[in-house]
Amino acid sequence: MKSIGKILTVATAVVMVSSLVAACSKGTETAQSTDAAATAQPSQQASATPKVDKKYKIRAMNILYGAAPPDTSTGKKAIEDRYNIEFEYLPVASGEYNNKMGVTLASGDVPDTVLFPYLDAVYFNAISSDQFLPLESYLSDSAKYPNLAKLPKDVMDTLKYKGHIYGIPRLRAIPGATIVMRKDWLDKLGLQVPTTYDELYTVMKAFKERDPDGNGKDDTFGLAAGVNSGAGVNGAYPFVSLMASMKAGPSVGWVEDGKGGIVPGEFAPNNKQAIGYLAKLYKDGLIAKDFAIKKDQQVEDDFLLGKAGVVASWGYTGFTPERLTKARAADPKFQLIAIPPLKAPDGSEGGYVKSAGFFGVFALNKDLLKDTGKLEKMLKILDDQIGDDGANFFKWGVDGVHFKTENGAKVATDLGKTEGPNKYQLTNHAQEGEWILSASDTPETTKLKQDSFTNAMKGKPYSSQDVGLFSKTYADKGAELYKNTVDGVVKIIVGEKPVDYLDQMFEDWKARGGKDALAEMNDAWKARK
Repeated sequence: MKSIGKILTVATAVVMVSSLVAACSKGTETAQSTDAAATAQPSQQASATPKVDKKYKIRAMNILYGAAPPDTSTGKKAIEDRYNIEFEYLPVASGEYNNKMGVTLASGDVPDTVLFPYLDAVYFNAISSDQFLPLESYLSDSAKYPNLAKLPKDVMDTLKYKGHIYGIPRLRAIPGATIVMRKDWLDKLGLQVPTTYDELYTVMKAFKERDPDGNGKDDTFGLAAGVNSGAGVNGAYPFVSLMASMKAGPSVGWVEDGKGGIVPGEFAPNNKQAIGYLAKLYKDGLIAKDFAIKKDQQVEDDFLLGKAGVVASWGYTGFTPERLTKARAADPKFQLIAIPPLKAPDGSEGGYVKSAGFFGVFALNKDLLKDTGKLEKMLKILDDQIGDDGANFFKWGVDGVHFKTENGAKVATDLGKTEGPNKYQLTNHAQEGEWILSASDTPETTKLKQDSFTNAMKGKPYSSQDVGLFSKTYADKGAELYKNTVDGVVKIIVGEKPVDYLDQMFEDWKARGGKDALAEMNDAWKARK
């Protein structure tokens, strides 16, 4: 499900939460997995007798953002005590994860559980290799795994491939990114929160021309945007997605084309109007003239450090104490607001894009069938982390070590912030209600997250149609097709090409292999319906 501070993948749509054209790399051909193993009940899938109290060594490979947690810590010890295991946690930096995944799968030394961040070629190749266990029979066992059995049906239907489910999702909230703007600038200039695209343009024009930071210089602009070679035009997807018809607007993936099929979002009906809007912003100086060379961190800094008044790549998770601290070091008056969806130009109700409800899946090594006790232990660990009690443990850790209670409320200690159990967490509770919050949230970030979450789901939110689909052609050629699309869209925005150039781009896209990808994706989409 793509929450939201940022969020998203290669080559599919005019995105702008983290991309105008978000990539959606798909998988490769799946070979046959053993039907007997896939459909047998848990008791039939191993010869060893379960030993519930036996201490197992559990190895788990996970993607890492930021600094790695310590190999030995109070948080890791607490996890080992909770599950009676020896826990070998294998975090891999996000930039190195794909390479490490390939080496690991080829080596034959596959951990008990491995995170696949995306349902892409790597994932489909892996499940076709018969290295991982079909899970549907276990996930239906509500007596042993009550939390796994309650995983959202929509999510699990997305994960079903040729009748089988090979991964336990890392649950994420459904709401995607919203348009976020400087509330202190709105208030200073006497402006109201916009409800239409014309009103939004007026606000951004004022942010450009009326010296909202009060420094007497012409050094601000409306929208923070940039171009990422792997994620498209960062910072603008809500503009594009909302401008288009909700029946077929661009999103973080493929969308319905109004003709009974699906197309990449950048070629959706009414997209010319959306890209034309962005081109007008650029022409009128409301987007930085050098936006095409700005990378993600520069886009974020333009917003946080007072250069731009609007950003459109933040989901509710983007509202962190660290970001606010950084912004207020530059301007103590910095205030934010996440706005509800804007009305479409024809006056109809708008809506933001919804995420898939998960980010990545944990697949289980098929060798676990050799010992039912260890298999059950692995499943129980994942089941526990999705439930209320386990989720609370991972969020807060051990009382007096990782958190303390002040005035009736839990407060994370310094140790909890640096080496709490959450640093070693695999999956998690469904993100809704209190579970969208972290232990480090302040009253201010709590409210900002809750407001963003609520506003993202107002109106008529819509979802990408391609999650969980596979096209071999798109897996092979998607990156090249995507790059050409990003280049073309940028040319339109900066005025090098007219908006009608989108028609030529679509024909070029099809001629370069997109025609076959279009057919394969539509076949897969219709087969799943």
